Amino acid sequence: LVGMEGRVTETVNNSYPTGAVYADGKTWTARSADGEVIPKGETVEIERLEGIKLIVRAKAAVPVG
Repeated sequence: LVGMEGRVTETVNNSYPTGAVYADGKTWTARSADGEVIPKGETVEIERLEGIKLIVRAKAAVPVG
């Protein structure tokens, strides 16, 4: 899963904590890698897994290169 793209299905907000991402045919609980709120519908890149939770970063925020 690491390095794959996913689609936010529930706004990712570490403060509340809420968030879900659809990736690899499943919906996963998700948290933001940098604490940024990521709105529903955004494309994210999966940075790592913590147990069964995805740690993601907004695709627009992923550095190129």
